[in-house]
Amino acid sequence: MIKTLLKTLLLLAALGYLAFALIKVSRPPQEMVCTGVEYQFLDSTETRLIDQQMVSNQLAQHKISPKGKTLADIDIKGIEKLLSANPYIDTVTCYHTASGKLCIRIKPLHPIMHVFAEDGDEFYLDRQGHVMPAGGLGTNLPVVTGHATRKYASTKLIPLATLLKDDPYWSRMAQQVNIDSKGHVEIIPRISEQKIRLGEPKNFAEKLQHVRLFYEKGMPKTGWNKYNVVNAAYRNQIICTKE
Repeated sequence: MIKTLLKTLLLLAALGYLAFALIKVSRPPQEMVCTGVEYQFLDSTETRLIDQQMVSNQLAQHKISPKGKTLADIDIKGIEKLLSANPYIDTVTCYHTASGKLCIRIKPLHPIMHVFAEDGDEFYLDRQGHVMPAGGLGTNLPVVTGHATRKYASTKLIPLATLLKDDPYWSRMAQQVNIDSKGHVEIIPRISEQKIRLGEPKNFAEKLQHVRLFYEKGMPKTGWNKYNVVNAAYRNQIICTKE
């Protein structure tokens, strides 16, 4: 029993020393001079509004240049706080690498709609309803126009924008979303001059499924030019009219 206990304690001590040694070896000494900055973006480039050059420019504007400084003199928390305030960034983590570089790991925000409101307001929204100022890198997003205030867009349109972004059929089909003065939703497709009216901002997936079935099975028989309004606002039915 005692021998087993001693063996266990020795094994734990050895493992503890090994872990300590690995940490000490991988952690550069604070007097080491920073050799440069390494940027890591935790995403793909699709719909990203910020890139390495923009981050580098932001640091330069605040006269932050880690390269050439000792690691002890680099304000890591200050850099994280500065970059976290960027409206296109979700989270930032900074740390020193074993080679003496400063690594900046960035998780960007990803917009799913680009809103042009009638009052002149222009902004992006992501899946969580975060509002971002228009600008940054170019994006290919569903465009929303009309009476789409920030409150309306963030509380009513996220499910529709998510569907249009994620569904391959509707991401190709939908060109624009317009909101009328009553808050009702219509989609303008790319393939014709039709309007797809969805009515109140709810049950988007169900309504668009009915429209897709009509487009795939009914429209080839009637022809694309017979109607210019496809109304899916009412439950379980499609009403087509010529206006």
